[in-house]
Amino acid sequence: MLNTIIGHRELFVPSLFTSKQVDILHKYTHKEILNNTEKAYLYSTIKRKIDALNILREEFYVLGEEMIPERVEQAKQILKEINQPKAFISGSFLFSKKYHDIDIYVVGKRRKSYHRENKHFTHIREKDMQNPLFISAANYSIATFKPQTKPLIKREAFGEIFFTYQWVINQILDKEDQKEIRNLVFQYYLQVQKQILDARKLDIKLKEIKALPDDKKIEEVNRITKEILLTTFSKKYLYNALSIESNAIKKMSLEYKTNDNLLIYIKCLEEVKNECRRAEA
Repeated sequence: MLNTIIGHRELFVPSLFTSKQVDILHKYTHKEILNNTEKAYLYSTIKRKIDALNILREEFYVLGEEMIPERVEQAKQILKEINQPKAFISGSFLFSKKYHDIDIYVVGKRRKSYHRENKHFTHIREKDMQNPLFISAANYSIATFKPQTKPLIKREAFGEIFFTYQWVINQILDKEDQKEIRNLVFQYYLQVQKQILDARKLDIKLKEIKALPDDKKIEEVNRITKEILLTTFSKKYLYNALSIESNAIKKMSLEYKTNDNLLIYIKCLEEVKNECRRAEA
């Protein structure tokens, strides 16, 4: 607790401590000699504030439903150990028997990411909490604070959306794990349904799609992609962008004997183009 106050003094001064009081804590933790006045401050005013903060420190926000009780307690213990004023634990660790690692987010001054054993630490800045991806994680979490941030929603570029779409189709055809479908589904709910799915709800939607036969899976990916494109861009811009992309893919399909993926792309693009044409008629 003392190191937290010293390390984040801008959060505590002047709202909870004076600058002089934090200086005394710094001297105390570094085993410097305190004069009688400083000792009096430390063992009276400062100690009472520290005791009160220690009581509050035991409070956690449990955001989300159907978490595994044992994991909730483990998450609380981890948050106590890392001793950060603004941190939360999210991801499959909280709701799935099998999980890859424990996702720990720390809100501070700088961004960084690293692993310690099975723990994945992601340090983000305060303004990063406006990112819908971090809001999604925080909305299903054990946290030391209650995240209340208005999302800053930006649309992805046409090229990014279509690249992710192609990647997912290729993964389905190659029988690979469709990891990139997560972004498509997230963007669909964000841009089309105007919802930010929390980590568990997103996981449920992904499992529903991955459980489908490949042909139905491709149909669903096409549907999601078409709705994202039609919702996000003007029909005129979209028609022109699709025409350029479609012509390039048609030329490419003539050069390759195995072109199942290209034919799927073309079909999807032409269907969106037809929607644009009808809307402009």
